[in-house]
Amino acid sequence: MNTKLNFTQQQQTPPQVDLPILLKKAFRGSSAWILIAFFLILIFALSSFRLGRVSGEQVGVLLNKRTGKMTVLNTGVTVYNGITNSFYVLDKTLQTLDMTDSAPGTPNSELKIKTIDGSDVYVPLIVQFKIEPDQVIDVINTSGPGNEYKEKWARDYVRSICRNNLGELSTEEFYDSGKRQGKIANAKKMINDKLTKKFGIRIDSIVPQKPRFYKEYEEMIKKKKLADQAVLEEKSKANAAKQRQHTEVVQTTNKKNVAVEQFEGKMSEKVIASKAQGEKIRKAADAYYDKITIGAEARLYESQKKAGAILAAKKAEAEGIQAMKKALEGEGGVNMVKLEYAKKLKNIKFSGRPYAIDPGVRKFEHLRLQNSAATIVAK
Repeated sequence: MNTKLNFTQQQQTPPQVDLPILLKKAFRGSSAWILIAFFLILIFALSSFRLGRVSGEQVGVLLNKRTGKMTVLNTGVTVYNGITNSFYVLDKTLQTLDMTDSAPGTPNSELKIKTIDGSDVYVPLIVQFKIEPDQVIDVINTSGPGNEYKEKWARDYVRSICRNNLGELSTEEFYDSGKRQGKIANAKKMINDKLTKKFGIRIDSIVPQKPRFYKEYEEMIKKKKLADQAVLEEKSKANAAKQRQHTEVVQTTNKKNVAVEQFEGKMSEKVIASKAQGEKIRKAADAYYDKITIGAEARLYESQKKAGAILAAKKAEAEGIQAMKKALEGEGGVNMVKLEYAKKLKNIKFSGRPYAIDPGVRKFEHLRLQNSAATIVAK
């Protein structure tokens, strides 16, 4: 009985615990977990951060998955979080899309055109395009990342618009390269008006190759070419004949014009000579007229002056005679006679030779008179 009780008491006695040892063991276990957690976090961080490279021929876009914001990245290296961001690069160089595969049904097969008159024509196309770097966000928003924009727009949309424009031609018009190019130019304008403004894609060129028809139609085209060639040869011959005719007409016309010009030149010279001669005669006649008129006027003036002088002289003489007449009617007449005798005697010279008969007598002998007036006086 006592032995049993002692056993029970021993069972109820609590064991003794060494606290410092227990704490030391617990601390060692938690440090390991902390270290493990640190390494896990470091590995997670290193795996989430990535490097994005953008070359000179590319344009990059960084997409924030939480906000949806996109940032355009130029040439260089970008560090980003791969968990919260996505990184895309697009080619911004001029790219070529070759749609010349003759196998029908392939993505890059020839463009099949149904003309307005019902014929099937296959047109190979070579399209050159590029994205606008400043609109790369529009490219991703409308086409998504990657090369989806090439398939949706640079290929499918271009094929659709070119098919619609070229389908407006007839089979005969399709044979005319100028009309084909006109439709392609119109299609290019329509494509760029939509793609550049809304989708950030610009079509640089659309080059259609030689169209392909059915074999039967190819044979018809060959025959038509031969016929057209024959027609062109005949037209060429006709044009050559017309050219020769035109050349002959021109030469004949030139000869005629030269002859006419020479004749007109001679006639002009004669007209000028005649005018000059007429002008010379007119001037001579005017000069003669002036000479005769002026001479006659001068002679008339001179004659008038002479007549006036003669009239004045005669009038004065008549007045003198009248005055003399009146003078002679009175006592002045005798004096006038004396005066006249004196005037006459004034110019008479006497000459003579004295001689004597005797010494006491002297005699004067008059030999001759020097003037008839002296004779009158002597008488």
